[in-house]
Amino acid sequence: MSAEQSQATIERTPEEAALIRRLRIFVNMRWIAVAGVAVATLVATEGFGIRFSPLPLYVIAGCIALYNGLLFLQAKSLEAETGETRFPERQRYRAAHQLPTTPIIVRARQYGNIHIALDLVALSLLLHFSGGIENPFLFYFVLHTILASIFLHYVVAYGVATVAISLLALVAGLEYAGIIPHVNLEGFAIPGLYKQETYILSVLASLASILYATAYMSTAISGELRKRQREVLDLRERELEEAKRLEEVNKRLIELNTEKSRFVTVASHDLKAPLAAIQSYLDVMLGGFAGEIAERQRRMLERCSERVKELLNFISDLLDISRIERGFISQEMKPTILAQVVQEALESVRGMAEEKGIEICIEVPDTLPQIQAAPPRLQQVCLNLLSNAITYTPEKGQIWLKVEDGDQCLRVHVMDTGIGIPAQDLPRIFEDFYRGSNVPKTEDRTKGAGLGLSIVKRIVEAHGGEVWVESPYPESPTGQGSKFTFTLSKNLSGIDKEEE
Repeated sequence: MSAEQSQATIERTPEEAALIRRLRIFVNMRWIAVAGVAVATLVATEGFGIRFSPLPLYVIAGCIALYNGLLFLQAKSLEAETGETRFPERQRYRAAHQLPTTPIIVRARQYGNIHIALDLVALSLLLHFSGGIENPFLFYFVLHTILASIFLHYVVAYGVATVAISLLALVAGLEYAGIIPHVNLEGFAIPGLYKQETYILSVLASLASILYATAYMSTAISGELRKRQREVLDLRERELEEAKRLEEVNKRLIELNTEKSRFVTVASHDLKAPLAAIQSYLDVMLGGFAGEIAERQRRMLERCSERVKELLNFISDLLDISRIERGFISQEMKPTILAQVVQEALESVRGMAEEKGIEICIEVPDTLPQIQAAPPRLQQVCLNLLSNAITYTPEKGQIWLKVEDGDQCLRVHVMDTGIGIPAQDLPRIFEDFYRGSNVPKTEDRTKGAGLGLSIVKRIVEAHGGEVWVESPYPESPTGQGSKFTFTLSKNLSGIDKEEE
């Protein structure tokens, strides 16, 4: 049996573990009691000169040690018994039938009854051979009442108190009647004290009140503790069942997400081919290669071509998301100089910026370290951010692209003087299909599926970086606009500046 299996086998409910632990404590306390009896007897006879026969006390202490050894073996066998925590169906059965106990609990309480009974008899004999009702140690019966309250049923605790009083009364009565000899503690107790009815009754009444009060308080406290133990057990079982259910749900979600990605990939690929064919035919007709077309027909074909291009772009975005989520970016990684990527992205959008008279300022250090990255994907990030900045910046506005070389990463900023992003939209701006609430709905140039920034976030995170947005941002000369920042780690490739 492996260690893991062994641990699973002996795992127990909180109440089972508590009872077994208390059994061990009681056994250890009894070893201390045996030593205490021997030492107290020796000190009383040799140290204080109290005259009585110590031999019976030593014999009783030996008997206590003997049966305590047997109880120790019982406790060890109980520790090795199989627990029930791994069998929730049994626990549910017990709960349905209002059976709060388990076989281990039943056996532990049976052993506890044996412990208490033997101890009560042993203490009664010790008292008889050491002064009877004259011995002040008779109040040790309180300990047994406390132990019974903690370990056993509350009714048993009151029963232990009753039995203790009865045993002491029996010893005192038999000695008083002369049926059994009385051992006087010469030098400690007044001779004939055991014959005084007032003394006997007062001692018995005092002990009885103490024992029953102790039983009441102890059972109230231990009952509340047991209730809390059962609540903890029930809570644990519910948490285990909930964790199992969540694990199954999570597994199902993973399967559904995999199926979704596969479906998107297949569907997008199957849609892209016929749309590309349609686009090529539209280009042929608009180019006049299929014959002359009227102006009205041209306008309709141009609108069709624009819509097909939008669909193709949307499908490309879906395919990009699918590839990124499936980890294809790692296959495109290679040593990359960010300045080249930025420059190529800038050239791609320069014409779009010139149409609106937007000035693009670029700040890139002359020497940048190589990083391990996917150049096409980084160019896609820069293109998306620059395109958004141009789209949402009014004519004659300004855009800045700035690259900073930090200690651990490269930092890229794209800033504009555009319409900005409302504060309520900032937390969701990188979500799939989300578009800002202030985006114009009527202009063709602002139409989109809302996937551009979510793709940016996925690509940057696939490179081990972060991306965030500020709107407005402190450096804006107009007090409005947006600032997108993303980082790229310099530690992905192990390429440093000395190797350039």
